Amino acid sequence: MTGSPQPRATTGSIVAAALMRVAAIGTVAVLLNSTFSSSGWWWTAVLFAFWAIGVYPAWLQYQRFNDTVEELHSGSLCGACRHFNATNQLCQIMDVHVTTEEPPCEGEGWEPR
Repeated sequence: MTGSPQPRATTGSIVAAALMRVAAIGTVAVLLNSTFSSSGWWWTAVLFAFWAIGVYPAWLQYQRFNDTVEELHSGSLCGACRHFNATNQLCQIMDVHVTTEEPPCEGEGWEPR
């Protein structure tokens, strides 16, 4: 973890990006359906594109996100606090994204889980 003030990814940003990619693939598939509908490979290619471009990268990014959250849980004071929200790496009482460098509340608002 770099300790940047904003996390690179949150659960919401991963899901939103995946939905946008799947919607774009679906739109292209519907627009090109009249051209390729007579061939049997068309829908197989579309389903593969949904997986390869839309879902699989989001799954990989979510795995990396979970690794980052586990690093925060084990390597920072905020990870052991009951106010830490793991889905967006946020301190709920301070409304600040958590880093590994220092707690946003300087330890004054820390409460054990």
